[in-house]
Amino acid sequence: MERISGRRIHFAGSADLDVEPARLRYFHKLVKHMAKRTLAEGGGLIVTVGSEPIHQSEHDLPLIFDWTLLEALDECQKLRIPDWPETQGPPVIAVGLPKWQERMPENRKPLWKRVISTKNIQLIQIRSGLSVGGVLRERQAALGDVLVAAGGGPGVEHLAELYMSNRKPVIPLDIQLRTTKPGAAERLSILAMESPENFFEYKPPEQATAAFSTLSLRNQLPNVEEFEKRFFDFLFHLPRPRAFFARLLNKKSPEFGEVERFFRNVVDHVVKEAGYERFEMGTEASKEAFLNVEIFQTIYSSSLVIVDLTGLRPNCFTELGYALGLRKKVIVTAQEGTSLPFDSASLPCHLWSPKQVDDQRKIDLQEFTKKNINRKPIVS
Repeated sequence: MERISGRRIHFAGSADLDVEPARLRYFHKLVKHMAKRTLAEGGGLIVTVGSEPIHQSEHDLPLIFDWTLLEALDECQKLRIPDWPETQGPPVIAVGLPKWQERMPENRKPLWKRVISTKNIQLIQIRSGLSVGGVLRERQAALGDVLVAAGGGPGVEHLAELYMSNRKPVIPLDIQLRTTKPGAAERLSILAMESPENFFEYKPPEQATAAFSTLSLRNQLPNVEEFEKRFFDFLFHLPRPRAFFARLLNKKSPEFGEVERFFRNVVDHVVKEAGYERFEMGTEASKEAFLNVEIFQTIYSSSLVIVDLTGLRPNCFTELGYALGLRKKVIVTAQEGTSLPFDSASLPCHLWSPKQVDDQRKIDLQEFTKKNINRKPIVS
């Protein structure tokens, strides 16, 4: 389950007011089961905090799943959440609209008080005055690693577009949670069966459609343990999120030796422990005839970009600007003594020393990453 550790799963969607109660109760049970398994395997969650609309005839049956996910977190906290890489910050990120506290149901306030009292959750509030629904989803998609959708409408479609545009897996489930017409996730699941490569990078690709078909909930609702096994078997075949390295690569440069040692002895280990697989030009095999094409395509599809400015190479600044413009998670580093230009000097930068032992340099980089990896993007 090492591919689960460090990955935040975003369970999103909603049901109609008059959906069949038994089906909706089943999916709440299933979501809680999968969320607890995710946390138990070292994964994390993305949730929305705020209101909780209720079924028109079943007044204890929510139409959305975020508070069910927080119930799962609460139950896991009473035991212990293992294996989550602290470098990534808290495992659960809750994103709220400007008036989320006013919209919180009274019966959910004790639950919120319990989960927020620990170090397992980070709260992000969207700044007022923005187009809040779209901005909330953009923030969630930037922080999440896998989208699992059920039911829903335009909001789910927007989330799927955001995840897919960044080459992050989207797993649309076809359970019927809408009464008048198919939900967004049902429609997306048909497209995923036809063109799975647009939704996720399953390994091996020739088995993608068959594997995805095992997650169908349209015609039967298997017991939650059985579906959980299918789901995590599927998730295990998806690649880990990618971390792109932008750094000095010119072996003739006097700083190259120390930069190489820093990346091989420190950055590689920190990135792997955080749940990412690295991509570095000149180290990994190239798929494109033109180097620049692969660089920018890979940054575009990466979840994290590590930019080391030692040597002040123009290409590193270009790649830094591109990653910031895409609102990627960006960690900036440089060897002590590097004189950063004005604009770059205003960014948080981890200054590493070649004189320190590698174990201490790992600890220092982990602490810096933990503080900065979930920063809000420069471009809102």
